[in-house]
Amino acid sequence: MKDRPSVKNVLIVNQHGENRGDEAAMRAMLDGLETALGGARYTLIVQFQDTSLQLPFREEVTVLHMKMPYSHFLGLVLYAGFRRLGLRLSVLLTADTRRIIQSYEQADMVMSAPGGPYFGDIYYRHEIVHWFYVWLACLYKKPLFLYAPSAGPFRIRWLNAVRRRLFRKFDVLCVREEISRDHLVKLLGGDVRVTVTADSAIQQYIEPGRRADFFTGARAGLADKTLVAVSAIQYRFPGEKDPAAAQARYTEILVQCLHHLAGKTDCHFLFIPQLYGAAHSDVPYLEALAGRLPEHASFEIVDQTYDSDTQRRIFGMADLCIASRYHPQIFAATAGVPGICIYYEHKAQGFMSFLGLDDFAFDIRNLDAASMCSKLDEVLGRHDQLVAHINARIGGIRERSAKTSQLAAELVRQTSAVN
Repeated sequence: MKDRPSVKNVLIVNQHGENRGDEAAMRAMLDGLETALGGARYTLIVQFQDTSLQLPFREEVTVLHMKMPYSHFLGLVLYAGFRRLGLRLSVLLTADTRRIIQSYEQADMVMSAPGGPYFGDIYYRHEIVHWFYVWLACLYKKPLFLYAPSAGPFRIRWLNAVRRRLFRKFDVLCVREEISRDHLVKLLGGDVRVTVTADSAIQQYIEPGRRADFFTGARAGLADKTLVAVSAIQYRFPGEKDPAAAQARYTEILVQCLHHLAGKTDCHFLFIPQLYGAAHSDVPYLEALAGRLPEHASFEIVDQTYDSDTQRRIFGMADLCIASRYHPQIFAATAGVPGICIYYEHKAQGFMSFLGLDDFAFDIRNLDAASMCSKLDEVLGRHDQLVAHINARIGGIRERSAKTSQLAAELVRQTSAVN
């Protein structure tokens, strides 16, 4: 086994907050890096995070909270521009932006966090923020590592020149599914090496919770029901001619699926919010879905303040999962819980392909209630077989996930040898 490389400071940029999936990916990434690197200190620049919502971090992790830092852009851009001319005008910087600059100056390596696709057309209006953090790493001549997000598609021509230039600055490009690799190869050409690993959250195993601990007192009887975990996005259908009609149709089909299960089995629905906080919470949409259940249906909205580890334990208790968000599908599958996936981006489609369960994945723009209900019947009828199938697959995917941190350690070795 190779010795772990010596690295003092790792700067992680483009980390998103207020999302339990991104939180889980971040936690697993830090654990993986600690195993591969050992003894490093980490600085995370976290976006979309309400600073009143604190996450549990180890003492070797420093967090800089940035709420979509357009307000910081002008000072940072001017400072960076003057620095290229040999001038250091720190008067241009606020206290927060000084901390960002200091984190770059002290970094031995800069990593772009898992998640996304934050590089790609879907969120292109915010993409300049993510590229700016990459450009700063180039300015300070730091090794750059892409830590297995999703990426693409890349159809906006005026942005593609910037994308090509900056993607080629990365020393290592890792993505979490083949579809993202195909997008990058199409953008950059076949001479650029893109490694497919897997989402970082998969490498971390969280023991499923015990129903007897979750359902106590007057709720104890719920433990004997079929537990259905539900995580749903209130998708806005960008690009559709009539987004409101498309959203209404999607919601109606979700409700039909829930009614179908409620009529098939004695179940208890666990509505689990992935996004939390005042600005982006899933809770209102989940409450609206729960409000359309049959009168006899049993349900609860899981507390949105539960951290990602607690959420994973709850998903692990379930018998099946319905998810139109990405990481809930991972939370379920890593615990061997089958279900159906509704995907609005290629990341979830890619994960279901890894599992060999493509026919349990449905495109949010082309949903068919009858087909989805048929697959839910199949989950109920072949439950043990599907659990065994998922458990047989997930080990190999977990190894792929762990490879990302190993590649980061290899880059540190190469950089140390040169320096």
